[in-house]
Amino acid sequence: MVVFSVITAVFSGYIVHTSGTAFEEQVDVQLRGIASQLDNTLRLADDIALQIGANHLIIETFDGIYGYDGEQNYFVDNVDKDYSLKQHTMSYMLKQNSLCRISLFDERRNLTYVGRAVDYGYLKKDYPDGQMFEDVSTWFADGTHANLFRVDKQDPYVKTPSPTISVFREIKNYQLIPSKCLGYVQVQIRFESFSGLEKLLGKDTECYLLAADDEDVLYGFQRGRSDDEVRELLRAKNGFSGGGIYCKTQELPQYGICVFIISKNSSLVSSLTSTFAWVFLLLVCIILIIFVGQRQIIKKTTEPIVQMCTMLDGLKVDENLQEIPLVSQVETDELRRLNKAFDALVKNLKLSMEKEMMSRVNEIQSRMFALQAQMNPHFIHNILTIISAMAGNEETDKIPEICEKLSGMIRYSTSYDTNYVDLETEIKHAENYLELMKIRYENKFHYALNYVGGAERCSLPRFVLQPLLENCFAHGFRAKEFPWEIDIQVYVQRECWEIRVSDNGNGMEQEKLKKLKDELRGMRQRDMHELMQEMKIGGLSVRNVYERLYIAYGDKMVFEMESNEGGMSITVGGCSGKSKTPLQATGYQTCSAAEQRGI
Repeated sequence: MVVFSVITAVFSGYIVHTSGTAFEEQVDVQLRGIASQLDNTLRLADDIALQIGANHLIIETFDGIYGYDGEQNYFVDNVDKDYSLKQHTMSYMLKQNSLCRISLFDERRNLTYVGRAVDYGYLKKDYPDGQMFEDVSTWFADGTHANLFRVDKQDPYVKTPSPTISVFREIKNYQLIPSKCLGYVQVQIRFESFSGLEKLLGKDTECYLLAADDEDVLYGFQRGRSDDEVRELLRAKNGFSGGGIYCKTQELPQYGICVFIISKNSSLVSSLTSTFAWVFLLLVCIILIIFVGQRQIIKKTTEPIVQMCTMLDGLKVDENLQEIPLVSQVETDELRRLNKAFDALVKNLKLSMEKEMMSRVNEIQSRMFALQAQMNPHFIHNILTIISAMAGNEETDKIPEICEKLSGMIRYSTSYDTNYVDLETEIKHAENYLELMKIRYENKFHYALNYVGGAERCSLPRFVLQPLLENCFAHGFRAKEFPWEIDIQVYVQRECWEIRVSDNGNGMEQEKLKKLKDELRGMRQRDMHELMQEMKIGGLSVRNVYERLYIAYGDKMVFEMESNEGGMSITVGGCSGKSKTPLQATGYQTCSAAEQRGI
């Protein structure tokens, strides 16, 4: 609402400023139009006076009476001369409708005129009011003035008040320099004749013609104020004087008048009224839209909440969620009721998830223990047969060593303390297996074990290395002539380890190798629980090792297979803790110690 009020105020200010500027320009145009029309009319009157003053007939007539000093007005006694001049000057009257009178006179007050009638007293030389004649003679006496504009608040030729403005010119031969003044021409205009200029004004505009010397009102267009009110507004000069009234003056000093215009900006009131009306309607519409939108939002928000409360009221819990409290009917606020219910629901779901997690962990541990407990019975049978044969051949000195290695393997297989062992223990178990296999095959089988790494102790799942060795005998050496060879490379760096098992067996066809790799990569996309279900007892194989490494290390595991004419090579490994860089990427350059054992 505050933002809307600010926007309304700014917009209203803009409307006021724009309307005021346009209104001022409009009034200024009207003022300039009135002043321009007055200037054109008075210039035309001056041109007429000049033409009459330079007319040869008028010059000859006044030259003929120059020095006449009779008691009567010359033109009263000489009607023929008077008639001739009137006929001639009447043509000038017809050139301008605003002219009210053209008068011709000399310094001795010999006077004739055409136009509006004058009081008879002016035709007498002893007419008591002769100030105008004296002022005119004085003005032109020094010979520096070409014309004279005179404002009279009352027509000097009649007794009724009627303001006029006159232009005076000398009657003389302008072709001779110097030339004596024979008389004067007076072209007279009544201010009432300017009434036609009202059409230039607007509806709420008044215009006044004022005397420049004392600011008296001479004439008013669309007049609606007294002279005192006009003078009071005149003190404001140009600009707004309050109440939306705009005043502006323009002086015409060469004519002795000024134009004063007064206009009321009624369009501003109507503009503001219209603006506020539209703003009010817009505000009402916005409020209605907000009200309707809010109701819809509240309805769409609370309806699902009410439905959820109803659903929770009828919720049937299972054995893991028996303690969940249903939505309280005491609370009247749906959100508060729903919040309390879901708080309890989250707590019970957490307990249920913990129970489910413990169940799965126990299942995984059980399967891992079962996997590590298995040992190939055929292998044990062969070892016992060898022991029996050695006893018959009086080779009893080797039997304790064989029994010790077999006992170590059985002990390693049946240990349930943990699923993980250190790397040394896993390698020792693999060595026991290889030693027993060497006893079985004697000089037909050879193996080498190279250990490269630091002093760090790495842990890994049980039975990672032995299944790879068994795979060499079960598949790599099948139908392979002796000698058989196995090379084991062990690399350790901090918390990362890798073991590479290579044999000189038959290897694997590339098509089968590619199929096996694709199958192993596909295991990563499957669910962990599903993989555990497929890890069946009696299945210690390459796939089994891959699954257990993936379960233990995830994306940090290493499992690679290579096959060529020289045999098969399998590399396994993993990183625990914060280590992220596989050993293969480092090239094993950071190994600090090396231990190599070969048989």
